[in-house]
Amino acid sequence: MTRFCRLVDTHTSLPLQTGRWLRLFAVVTGYALSTAAGAQAAAPGLRWSTTLSPTVPRAAQAGDWPELLTLARQAAGSRAADAGAAAAQALSDQARATAWMPRVDAAASMLRTRQTVNDVNVSTPTRAASLTATVPLWRAADRASARAQAEQAEQAQWQARITRGTVAQDLSLAYLNAVEAAEQRRLTQAQQSLLEEQLRINDRRLQAGAGTVLDVLETRTRVDQSRAAVQDLSTRLASQRLVIERLTGQPAVQLPTGLKPANTPLPEIVPPLEEALAQAASRNPQRLETDAQARAATEIASARQAERWQPTVDAVATLEHNRQVQQFNGLSDEQNVSSRTLGLQLNWPLFTGGQHGGRVREAAALLMQAQARQDEAQAQVEASLRDAYQTLAQAHAVIAVQQEVESSASATFDAVRKAFVAGMRTNLDLLNAQQQIYTARQSLVTARINGLAAQVNILALLDQLDAAHVAPFVPLMDDSP
Repeated sequence: MTRFCRLVDTHTSLPLQTGRWLRLFAVVTGYALSTAAGAQAAAPGLRWSTTLSPTVPRAAQAGDWPELLTLARQAAGSRAADAGAAAAQALSDQARATAWMPRVDAAASMLRTRQTVNDVNVSTPTRAASLTATVPLWRAADRASARAQAEQAEQAQWQARITRGTVAQDLSLAYLNAVEAAEQRRLTQAQQSLLEEQLRINDRRLQAGAGTVLDVLETRTRVDQSRAAVQDLSTRLASQRLVIERLTGQPAVQLPTGLKPANTPLPEIVPPLEEALAQAASRNPQRLETDAQARAATEIASARQAERWQPTVDAVATLEHNRQVQQFNGLSDEQNVSSRTLGLQLNWPLFTGGQHGGRVREAAALLMQAQARQDEAQAQVEASLRDAYQTLAQAHAVIAVQQEVESSASATFDAVRKAFVAGMRTNLDLLNAQQQIYTARQSLVTARINGLAAQVNILALLDQLDAAHVAPFVPLMDDSP
């Protein structure tokens, strides 16, 4: 039901003077703008301002890890998420304008009416102009919806951060997997060279009558196995390179050839576990995104309740001028009608056939869903952090153990080689001792990569996976051919 109370000043006069129109327009406009200023001061401030990042030109070749992370910010997924956040911010601005800001509309018309009355032709040209200002005084539902839209804009910002963080995490893990594959391939190639040298020695021993065909066959089998392993690692490296090129948008990426020697300590740049758990509450994008969703759902529920029970009140001011000239039988009658209207408009939904009740129930269900997602995100982030720290601790322990294993395997190989030369050990014993060395070295490489990957996952959970935080890892990478 809509009620409209107004004060009307309508009179018939000669054409309205321009000065009176301007004075009247100034009064109405000043009233509307002064009311809007108060409403804008009471309106909640916006938290976010989104600016789309310009697309940077592609480089011919990408460099180290921090540079790749910088380039990944321009990935298609990141740009799409930023655009979505900008759209959500624009929707928030629209909702805020609807709930708080005044509206001024101008209308004009020009008509000509022809009538025949008792065989008399009557022509009536009409010109009309109006200016209407509407100021929202009380719109509880719209203002709750505006607050909800602002929270949804913040949620979209965090979703964009999640997307950028996921891209950075995927890129970093692909980079580490590529480095691991390159280092494992280098170790396997070194082992292959030693096996080929051992194969030549066994061939000479066989020709001299000191060796057997079995020794040659055993060694050749190991050579073939190492060659197949090199091929497999090369394929794995190429696959990771493709992932990096896709995430960075670069046609050619220069990757390290492996890791520096194991005597280079593994830097640890992440905070302790308890400190990380405390930081995650205020930094983790997944948790903050679900928090924003829960706040938005709360405001939506308030808006639906307001739609059901609360009216809307608007202040309306209108200026209108009509000019009519009736022409018949060579005579004309000119009329100028000007109207000024100032009043309040009340709109109160009394019966909607159950529509508002359904919207209230929908909002309540969405609020429960948002709160459940909030609890799930908190538990998932905490579990992921604890798992990453366990992986990091295990990696440090494995590194220490494998370094000792490598030392003992090297000593064992030296002893077996001397015994082989003396004829006290077989060729298979020598090959197995050599294999133990490279197995320990490969396990050491895997443990170091696992330690770096665990820190990457921790940084991603704390929203700190960027070029500055991964810079301490760069000295571990080996660029030598």
